[in-house]
Amino acid sequence: MKRLFAAAAIFASTTAGAQAQAPSKAPAAQQAPAADTRAEVSGLVAKVQSFYEASQGFDTRFEQRFAQAGVPSRFAGAAATGRMRFRKPTGGSGPLMRWDYADGRILLLVKDRSWTYDPDTKQATEYKVDPAQLSAAVTFMWGTGKLEDEFDISLSSRNLGEGKVLELTPKKRGSFSKVFLLVDPASGMVARSVVVQSNGSENDLSFKDATVNAKLTLGDFDPETAFPKGTARIKAAIPGQ
Repeated sequence: MKRLFAAAAIFASTTAGAQAQAPSKAPAAQQAPAADTRAEVSGLVAKVQSFYEASQGFDTRFEQRFAQAGVPSRFAGAAATGRMRFRKPTGGSGPLMRWDYADGRILLLVKDRSWTYDPDTKQATEYKVDPAQLSAAVTFMWGTGKLEDEFDISLSSRNLGEGKVLELTPKKRGSFSKVFLLVDPASGMVARSVVVQSNGSENDLSFKDATVNAKLTLGDFDPETAFPKGTARIKAAIPGQ
């Protein structure tokens, strides 16, 4: 499951908060931010939370780039585009999220199950997911996770585009060390996210032409119809799943 969100997102994209270890420590010489800066950060975070708590779903294009740190690999400099759809859960149901890549890959999250479709093998691999263990870096999108509960948040000078950039540092160690969010200060919508993994690699996602409160049906996330005809469905051989 961690690999799924590391590849796709959001906000990601990512599930790193689920396997927390010892708390990280700030450098001793680090100075506390000024009161006006703290107020600006709190205001931006509140707008982000309010925006996603009030939004029922999204239909957006995305652009993704992956920068490999350390040992070079075939994934270094990889870029991809596609479409992401998200529908907020209702009642006791879990999240619904779908990523359709231009190269034919499909990532699907439906409540407590996820699927990855590989167009080369024509296989959809099913994984079991515990939505309660997902990081707030993902769950704030459907109005449950609170960013300030899991992250130390500050303003960043990193240039990601027009808007304000929030730098999120996990309070507990996991598989990523930083998340940068490019936020529209007027609405609180996130236009870009950069997840910095513990080894320094970066997963960079930009969102374009987003339709907020898009009319998405449960059929858009139905694993019975989401994949091309003839797809072989298998379950991941993971202990405990």
